[in-house]
Amino acid sequence: MKTILALTICSLFSVLCLGQEQNTKIDSLKVIIKKEQNVDSIIKFTNAIAIIQKNTALVDEAIETLHKNIQFSKKNEKETGVGEASLILSQIYIYNKQELDSSAYYASKAIEIFKRAHIDNKLSRAYFLISIVYQSKSDFENQLKFALLALEYAEKAEDYSMISDSSHALNMYFLDQSKLEDALIYAKKSNEYALLSKKSTRISTAYMGLAETYNLLRDTLNANIFFEKAYELTKQNNQRFAIAWTLTNWAKLKNTEEALKMRLEAQEIWEEFGISPMYTHNTGMIGVLFFDLYKNENDALKKNDYLTKAEKYLSATIENADDQNDIVNSIEFNRTLAQLYGVKKQYDKAYIYLEKSTTLNDSLNSQEIKNQLAKLESKKEIELRDKEIEVNQLKLETQKKQQYYLIGGVSLLAIIGGLLYYQSQTRRKNNQKLRLLNQELAQSNKVKTRFFSILNHDLRSPVANLIHFLHLQKNNPEIMDETTRKRLESKTISGAENLLASMEDMLLWSKGQMENFKPEPKSILIEEFFIDNKKVFSGYQDIQFEYHNPDNIKLFTDENYLKTIMRNLTSNAINIMGNIQAPTIIWKAWQENNQKLLSITDNGRGAHQEQFKALYDENEVVGIKSGLGLHLIRDLAKAIDCEVKVNSEVGSGTTFTLLFQ
Repeated sequence: MKTILALTICSLFSVLCLGQEQNTKIDSLKVIIKKEQNVDSIIKFTNAIAIIQKNTALVDEAIETLHKNIQFSKKNEKETGVGEASLILSQIYIYNKQELDSSAYYASKAIEIFKRAHIDNKLSRAYFLISIVYQSKSDFENQLKFALLALEYAEKAEDYSMISDSSHALNMYFLDQSKLEDALIYAKKSNEYALLSKKSTRISTAYMGLAETYNLLRDTLNANIFFEKAYELTKQNNQRFAIAWTLTNWAKLKNTEEALKMRLEAQEIWEEFGISPMYTHNTGMIGVLFFDLYKNENDALKKNDYLTKAEKYLSATIENADDQNDIVNSIEFNRTLAQLYGVKKQYDKAYIYLEKSTTLNDSLNSQEIKNQLAKLESKKEIELRDKEIEVNQLKLETQKKQQYYLIGGVSLLAIIGGLLYYQSQTRRKNNQKLRLLNQELAQSNKVKTRFFSILNHDLRSPVANLIHFLHLQKNNPEIMDETTRKRLESKTISGAENLLASMEDMLLWSKGQMENFKPEPKSILIEEFFIDNKKVFSGYQDIQFEYHNPDNIKLFTDENYLKTIMRNLTSNAINIMGNIQAPTIIWKAWQENNQKLLSITDNGRGAHQEQFKALYDENEVVGIKSGLGLHLIRDLAKAIDCEVKVNSEVGSGTTFTLLFQ
């Protein structure tokens, strides 16, 4: 019976590969199910029907089939049948419906079942799907955690297909983190095991991962080779989604005409899957390519045709982005459409779309939104701690009552003494746990306060410079000639890029501090800190910055702590440079008596020593309107075993010196 069943399954999948119509495939399976007596076989064939329905865009029918199969499995007490159907539902909800919470729900159900059944390859698949959910939510910590679990169980089961899939997920994680060398390691591993699995769909996915990795590594030769391999294999397998993905990403490497051809082919396929961020972005890029053709075309009729098509695709893109609340695509293509209407001399429309792009961009990077997110995270953490404390208090109260009942009910002194001793020990342990929880809660509140201060300091100054330029461009454009405008635009773009880098550094660091406010020291050249500082404050053209590092000093310290201290000291120095002739800020690194020193000197107004009291007195607190505040510099420096000294003379300037052991 098992041999016949295996042959029947192989025959059925051979029929599928030969390309018969979907109804014929499903009808054939239904005929087999009606005749089949074995419950396990019925479950497998029903799942096969759902997979065919999923792959042929009959998604709702597939979901209905799987829910019926879950009920059938429960009725017949086949828990693994529930798990297998849940796995397919999880795949459908993430890949076909883009409903992340539903996908996570069914993957979690599958994990519970396959853990009990000790089925490692199925458990690996469930962990893999959970990692994809977290990737889609940009929760990179959990994405990495579950991708590693997926790889662990896949290797334990020696499942080549799942080793390839899990390695591909880790490849995607490291690409998102811009750790390209690590990404290449897992892309190669995914490809190695995909070839061992001899499954063409895995091989094509591995090729896509290698192609995108080589593309980001700027290895155009290898990127083109693997994009071409992926395209040929996905076409051969009729993997519609994968074909569209490959063409969309491959087009980045092509010239305008080739890229347009690829994107138009991809767009036909994206339309089969409905509107998504990938669909919207590809539509917008088609509009951009038509706009580029317009710019480079001399024939008047063709120019007009290209411009019309560009307007059509960009307008459709913006409409789709608005419907899907896709802010990133909306920002990018509203700006492009504004440029197009500027070319058409329809300045009223150009202004409307440029203003919309600017407003959305401001909202996306809004300080207030980030503060609200931080508040919500802190609030959730505090509520959990409060709940734990409340539970422990209830336990303590219950234990006290039990102690009184036992004292009153037990007559023998020896038994009473033993029970009292036991209860006393238990109460003391619980009190210790309760004190620890209260200490952790106080630390959490302290971290939250520092988190808000850090965001205020490192984001406000660059954003203010950007807004100043935009107001100048909007309200007084006549005072700028073309050369000045281009120069300021270039500086604004550079400033915005540096702002984004600072935001990413600061938000990642701040999130780490909320979880565990401890430094992570490593060996790093001071020159790297100087390069970072130059980028962050590159927009201050009126101030001369000097960086001296003759001994090429290397420090063993926490990179993010020291970056934050240096940025704050530089920002504070800039803030006191008003009305100073030839304002100059000098950073210097040197070694003296086996001690490494780092200093910043300005020629500003200087101050009395009393104004720097917060650097040394833990009871002294200053405001944060012009930066993190000296109390935070003090705390951060103390955390990395760094001593801060200040020398300031009124009217002559100020020098802060950082001393490292």
